[in-house]
Amino acid sequence: MRETEKIVREELGKILDKDTSQISIDANLIEDVGMDSLNVLEIFGMVEEKFNVVVDTDKISELKTIGDIVEIIEENKK
Repeated sequence: MRETEKIVREELGKILDKDTSQISIDANLIEDVGMDSLNVLEIFGMVEEKFNVVVDTDKISELKTIGDIVEIIEENKK
């Protein structure tokens, strides 16, 4: 597991108050995990703060899986 994915899982666990280690990297966070739109916004904020990246707000709707979150972080790292 990449370090970025590990951190994303830890932060998701805090937001969702659950263990995210068994969630597939491709699981849909809303449909399969039960997140809501507020959780998605929390993740977006966490990504920008924790990883010191700026993500275009149009990309919020693309954050559907843990893999998507990791990918957007990797793409925007400086």
